[in-house]
Amino acid sequence: MASEIRVAKRDDGILEIALNAPDAGNALSAEMALDVTAALGQIDPETRVVLFTGDGPNFCAGRRATMPPPGTRKTALELKALIADPVLDFYEVLRNVPVPVIAKVRGKAAGVGCALAALADVAVAADSAEFSVPEMNHDIAPTLVLTALAERVTRTTLARMVYTRDVIKAAEAKEIGIIAIVVPEPQLDGEVERILVQLSKNTPPVVRGIKTYLNTSMEMSFAARKVHAGLINGIVTGEKFR
Repeated sequence: MASEIRVAKRDDGILEIALNAPDAGNALSAEMALDVTAALGQIDPETRVVLFTGDGPNFCAGRRATMPPPGTRKTALELKALIADPVLDFYEVLRNVPVPVIAKVRGKAAGVGCALAALADVAVAADSAEFSVPEMNHDIAPTLVLTALAERVTRTTLARMVYTRDVIKAAEAKEIGIIAIVVPEPQLDGEVERILVQLSKNTPPVVRGIKTYLNTSMEMSFAARKVHAGLINGIVTGEKFR
């Protein structure tokens, strides 16, 4: 079976990873998650940024079913290993990519798709994009998605999205912190390219240093952040002039 992701390394240090299952709304399968993880595990030292996108009209319409068939008898630990662990590990890999992750979002970003947009460092969405956490429509507890969203939005917003299952338009998704930028649909590709061009001008140590700081310092005290900032700045500057 052909891979349902598309990976391409550009000459300007951009690694593009696209979900490539448009007929399924780019709904994520276990195999797709493994393929994305493998691609992210092979980032070379000259990569400056990862562009994450979806082919076709939708970014990612959710996750493909992984529940065992009715009548299957499994322990709680076996179900955790089958259903929860692969997705949680996938989210951790995305969060800890050592360079900035830019997401280009159009169409539906539901469930896993909403989580993927939120995990990006900068998610740029078309004004027609829609975000939702619809798992409870299927009587599924969406704790996995909530884990990805928890660093981005408030408890009130998490509760609202899960309990009401509201479909949120891009403008509101920006207001509540899921995404960073909203542009008219015809301008989406150009806006994303503008950001990629900016980042491609930086050296790898600089973009990696900033990513490290953002991923590790937000919960520190000011005193700890001060020390952390100085250390990272010194390392980055030393790498540039080594």
